[in-house]
Amino acid sequence: MSGGGFFMANPKQLTLAHLVALAVALLTPNLAQAQDLPPELANKKGATKLQPIAPWNIDFGDNRCRLSRLFGDAEKPHLVMIEQAAPRSEFGLTLAGPKLRKFPMGSWTYLGVLRDVPVASLTGEQYGEVDQIGKAIIFNSIDIGQPSEADEGLGQLTRPGLDLDQAGKIDRFVLKLGSTVVSFETGNMMPALQAMNVCTNDLLASWGLSPERHALYHPAQWINRDDIAERISKDYPDSAKYRGEQGIMRMRVIVETDGSVSDCHIEASTEQDRLQSPACEKMGDAQFEPALDAQGNPIRSFHATTLFYSAYPLAR
Repeated sequence: MSGGGFFMANPKQLTLAHLVALAVALLTPNLAQAQDLPPELANKKGATKLQPIAPWNIDFGDNRCRLSRLFGDAEKPHLVMIEQAAPRSEFGLTLAGPKLRKFPMGSWTYLGVLRDVPVASLTGEQYGEVDQIGKAIIFNSIDIGQPSEADEGLGQLTRPGLDLDQAGKIDRFVLKLGSTVVSFETGNMMPALQAMNVCTNDLLASWGLSPERHALYHPAQWINRDDIAERISKDYPDSAKYRGEQGIMRMRVIVETDGSVSDCHIEASTEQDRLQSPACEKMGDAQFEPALDAQGNPIRSFHATTLFYSAYPLAR
């Protein structure tokens, strides 16, 4: 099956049928410690190459967008799931299935994302389970970058969402631990991630923001980030800490034209029993420089970040 098939969960996004391939540029990712190139890994003797067994499915949620696809064998399926809770240059990635039992918690693992770019050591990953699929490795943030445009006097202008030229460099997700290699053969990811951009653009409108004024803009800047982040981290719930419970949550706030926060939403990316983040309560004291449109006028906008709670960080 080809890498570009879709089942669209939201019928109002019919224009996605017209996705086309684009030329791609080389990207150096925000990863470290180079190893083998992903294509070389995937073609190594003994490497497991998982082919897709279903088209991409995209779920347009109220506060998040989720791409998912099954790989491998219908009797023992594997899963690739990509999540965003706002239009950003990064996404959450979950890889799951029986083959991931070969990647134990606490060991050095490497992830290859982009064609012709070395795989690199992982940071911030968690381990869990996906119902009816099996063991999962969850990466809270894979950043594929987003080019900015110079704007004299105002700094850099940003386009929200994932950069499609860079998305076109992704052909597979490759996991490596020692001599063990598992490759999810996605095919070119540009059409799938373009669908994510449509979904996150739809989120802007649903939050009462203007997608047109965000087409090229200056994002809101969080002034007292360190102070608020420290307050959030100090309030890790004792009951969750006692249980060793971990979690990945995606937080989004609306930033008004005066820099104040008017709304906060947290979308959990992992299931947890007692871990309830205090972040939205603390964000009432957050201070921002407001976002600006391309002409330098303040606009209502958003700020999104990923919260990673870990009672017992992995020893590296």
